[in-house]
Amino acid sequence: MALWSVKPKFKKSIIDRQKFTKDDNILVIETGWRWGEFTVETTDDNPPVLEEGVDIFNCDYPSEMIETTDACWEDQDTDDCDEETCEWLEEFFDEGNSFLDLLDHGWTCTDGEMIIDCEMDIEMIEPTPAIETKTEPKSS
Repeated sequence: MALWSVKPKFKKSIIDRQKFTKDDNILVIETGWRWGEFTVETTDDNPPVLEEGVDIFNCDYPSEMIETTDACWEDQDTDDCDEETCEWLEEFFDEGNSFLDLLDHGWTCTDGEMIIDCEMDIEMIEPTPAIETKTEPKSS
């Protein structure tokens, strides 16, 4: 088993998508991050195989976000919301509310993705611990 640091090689390449639902309305909030770091665990000392565009939280390896820094955009996709809800959301965000404030208004966060949309720097943090073997002294 080994633990790996995974970082994008290029800035503005981490895309965080959060899906919120209320009644029959679906809102997707997309936040772009300039930089970030994640850890990925493998069952051996071979680096994880991660393709550009991977959802790091759904990549066939246990993973964890260490940090994301410097959010550089946020978009709201209201294509799956009715007209009344779209108007309410526009006013809600114009008043300076965050997408996290939606939870106080009956919305539920139902799904999320964390996409690394470029090549990645992958470096080992912790190698597989060596297994100690005890040898008995030979008797003469």
